[in-house]
Parts: sequence; C-alpha cells; structure tokens
Amino acid sequence: MLVKRIAAPLALLVVLSLGLALLAAGCGGDGSATLPDDTEGRPEKVTAYEAVQYTRPAADKWQDKNWMIQVRDGDPDGIDREGRARIWEVYYFSPTPEEDCQFLVIYNRGRVWPSVPTVNKGGDEGKKIFEKLKPEDFRVDSGEAYGVSLRNGGSQFQKDHPDSQVHVTLRCRADYDAVGEAMPAPKYKWIWDVTYREPAAGSEELHVFVDGMNGDYISKETTNQP
Repeated sequence: MLVKRIAAPLALLVVLSLGLALLAAGCGGDGSATLPDDTEGRPEKVTAYEAVQYTRPAADKWQDKNWMIQVRDGDPDGIDREGRARIWEVYYFSPTPEEDCQFLVIYNRGRVWPSVPTVNKGGDEGKKIFEKLKPEDFRVDSGEAYGVSLRNGGSQFQKDHPDSQVHVTLRCRADYDAVGEAMPAPKYKWIWDVTYREPAAGSEELHVFVDGMNGDYISKETTNQP
C-alpha cells in the first residue's frame, strides 16, 4: 500500500512536469512550435519609409554617421496596393570605416535583423562617390510610387498578366554611379523602380521609374526576365 500511495503522487508530478515543459516550449495540439515574439510591437507589413525608420537604430548602432542608399522589398509576394511588404532590405553607407562601409539591415515580419558590414559598391572609388553624393532624405513612399506606376502602364500590365507581382527598389544617384551604371534619368536624386513581373523565368516584366523626391513619372521599359 505504501508503494501505491507514493507512486500515485509521483505519476501526477511527472504528468504535470511534462505539461509544463510542453507549454514552455510553445507546443500546441498540432505539434507546431511558437517562436518568441521579438517584434516589439512592430507590424508584420510596412511601407518602405516605415522599414527605414524601423531599421535605422541598428544602422546608428553600427556607425553614428551613416545614410541610407537603397531600399528594396524582399517579399516573395511583392508589395500590396498600399506599398507594404513583409520583408525589406535596407542598405546603409558610412564614410567612417576604412573598409566594410556598407551595412544591410533586414526588416522581416516585424523583426529587425542586422547583417555583417561588407565592402561598399565600387571599392575605394565607390566610397568617394558615396561620400560626395550623400543624398537628401527621399520624400515619396512605396505606396505613392506604386500608384504612379499604375497610372503609367502598370494597370494595363496587370490586366494582361493577371498573375503578375509588383516589386519595388529605391536607389540614390550614388548607388548607380559607384558601379558605373547609367541611371534611367541622371538628373534625379532618388529613383523608384516599380517592377511588374510574373513568377516565371523568361516572362515579360515592366519597369516603371518614378522620381523619389516628388513622385513624377519618369519613364518605363519592358524587358524579359533571365
């Protein structure tokens, strides 16, 4: 009887311990694990401007003196009509380090992931260009750029290609010049490239270029994906 009296409480303790362990691991009834919430209240989907604001503290922690040189969405589904995406890649430059002057910070569903600093585009000559052509803050967010592109060929492309997705990239002039790449229009400080494409290799894609400072339509071109 004594063995039975001791065994019953021990069995109950084992069951309770297992239950607490499962709760601590975040396991639900379907066997899925819940990741810790480290978003600090940041939303899952944001615009490009919001992504820059959320990633800037990480860049400031890297180097006090820095500026953003490029932002692009990395969302497999592209951006929505408000210009929001779940994933953004934000590139910063700092003239302070002798090397490894470029810093990538990723915004992923509310999480901010700093990367390892790398060599800036264009090497030493590129560094001089980034220092000389420090851009002003851009004024046109991804949602506005998307709206301009819709009125200038994007809407028709979506009608002709119902499965197409929209991706955006914003680059400053120095980001082009540092690698000797011609800008779609050299007089601009920031240019949005709003790209419409179907998720298939070799398919047609439309690029609509928009001024990142005032939202003016610049030009468009149609190419084929590699």
